[in-house]
Amino acid sequence: MMQAPDRVRVIPFGTSAGRPTLNRGASALAIATDGAWVLCDCGENAQITALKAGLSLSRLDAVLITHLHGDHFNGLPGLLGTMGLEGRERPVVVLGPPGIAGVLEMLAKAGSIGTGAMPVKIIEIHEAGNLAWPLGTESFFQVAFHPLVHRVPTFGYRVSLPERPGSLDAEAAVAAGVPRGPMMADLKAGRVIELPSGERIEPGRFVGPRRRGPIVAYVLDCVPCEGAVVLGSLADVIVHESTYEHARADLAHERGHTTSVEAARIARDARAARLLLTHFSPSVEPEALAEEARAVHPGAMAASDLSPIEVGPVEVEQPLSAPTTPAG
Repeated sequence: MMQAPDRVRVIPFGTSAGRPTLNRGASALAIATDGAWVLCDCGENAQITALKAGLSLSRLDAVLITHLHGDHFNGLPGLLGTMGLEGRERPVVVLGPPGIAGVLEMLAKAGSIGTGAMPVKIIEIHEAGNLAWPLGTESFFQVAFHPLVHRVPTFGYRVSLPERPGSLDAEAAVAAGVPRGPMMADLKAGRVIELPSGERIEPGRFVGPRRRGPIVAYVLDCVPCEGAVVLGSLADVIVHESTYEHARADLAHERGHTTSVEAARIARDARAARLLLTHFSPSVEPEALAEEARAVHPGAMAASDLSPIEVGPVEVEQPLSAPTTPAG
């Protein structure tokens, strides 16, 4: 099996709320490594934007749908149909809220989706949890999900790469008497080894700190809620909706949305390193919303379609597991 990658690119495909504009598409975002990617939401035009981003549909592992409002979902039937037309036979996974299986099955029966020989594994989620990757598909992505509070059943996602061992100073280990081969591999894996002389060697002498894989939280659409903080806990980037400026908080809540300042508070409370604002109403100026947010969280920025950011590994002393339930 190939070694897991250690960095991802976060590529906004569509950053508008409700409807696309000339400069911003409907909601969609890619989280990509060099060899594979997952798609968070699939608004119309997502597959064309994937081509513009240089991402092959043959390398798409999964589509993660937050909810069934059209600006987050309407591109999915076309995307699946294109992969079927291209003759893909590798399975693709679709996660989403209750009802997504029925919608896709109805479209398939009506002849609106032709997926050919490509297996589509549809997983409806009902509560917080983690994806146990189905169909024997090898994917390096780890996916957790948690309910959010919106006008319809909605889930946010937490996408990460696995932890990697720290770097091994092989020359120093050899100088200390560790032979190359299985013992060296055990040392790199973090296991104590015993030399033929009886000396026990602790890995900390020659192995640097473990490197946690990057963590990206994806939180659209919702009012401020505990699930957003849970998903964003210690994330390298939390991608959070910011439909309106804070002066229109009442309107945002009435429509099931979050303001710039509220998104920043969530990122602050989650101790996320960066905040990428998205899902902008056509009536707002995204950079002004980012400026509002930076007063609360200095790492806030406004997303733009096809403007990627890169997230690399983080050195840690203890592994960080993806939370699936709120902290007490």
